[in-house]
Amino acid sequence: MAAALPNAAHSAGGRHPGTPLLALAAGGVFGVAQTLVAQRCGLLRFDAAHSGWSSIELGTLVWLSAASVVLGTVTARRLGRARRRPDMFCLGAAGLGSLLAVPLAASSAAWAAIYGADVTTGRVVLHVLLGAGLGLLAGAATQRYGPAAVGLVVGIAFTWGTAVLAGLLRPDRPPILGHPDLGIGAAGAGQRIGALVVALLYGIAVGTVWTTREVRVRVIAAAVGPALVAAAYLLVLPFGGHTWPWSPIPTALLAVPVTAVGAVLAGWYTDRLHRRHD
Repeated sequence: MAAALPNAAHSAGGRHPGTPLLALAAGGVFGVAQTLVAQRCGLLRFDAAHSGWSSIELGTLVWLSAASVVLGTVTARRLGRARRRPDMFCLGAAGLGSLLAVPLAASSAAWAAIYGADVTTGRVVLHVLLGAGLGLLAGAATQRYGPAAVGLVVGIAFTWGTAVLAGLLRPDRPPILGHPDLGIGAAGAGQRIGALVVALLYGIAVGTVWTTREVRVRVIAAAVGPALVAAAYLLVLPFGGHTWPWSPIPTALLAVPVTAVGAVLAGWYTDRLHRRHD
């Protein structure tokens, strides 16, 4: 009887009984907090003066929703000390919690519509739901594969950092995720080049810092962050209309292999240096 007590304290998935509640709370906190910060930093405006950027902002909204699910899932599994195996209850709870962002995002769109914006609350709610679905897929990857969890968390933090910096440097327009403006060339050229340069540097950084893992693992960890951004923009295409200043999708997709190449080169070089010193 006593031997069975430790097993009774955990569910069949090997998690603490409170882990789904942690996931629900974490998903909700990240969903609300990220939406509020995005509104304050100019990532979500939905105003008539930037009506041509609506697909950019809807793509950001998809990414924010997906990031909330991922961060909620990772946080709950970390705090709940769950075993590294798929847990649909935890994943679903994080997805449900992330939907707390719906009222905030919808109210922002509703206020903007009063002043002539073209983004309806229905489109906003749809894209939050699309992001939650994307987050469920990404969250499942974090449960199955540790490097994916590390890569997504670091990638989300890095994307947030570059977006906030872009908003501070160019407050006249909404930032485009993963596309910092280098200020060169024609309209959009500096951001396209910036996306690829940043992707390469990010891959090199991950490949260099995470020297205790195989190069293949470092490549996956580096590429999943840009892949989440690219997937968010792709989900806008069928439902978000075609109001783009210019499409960031080609460079967002190209950033994924560029990041992988950076991680491969950095991983190969750092491993070679270590072998020389051994």
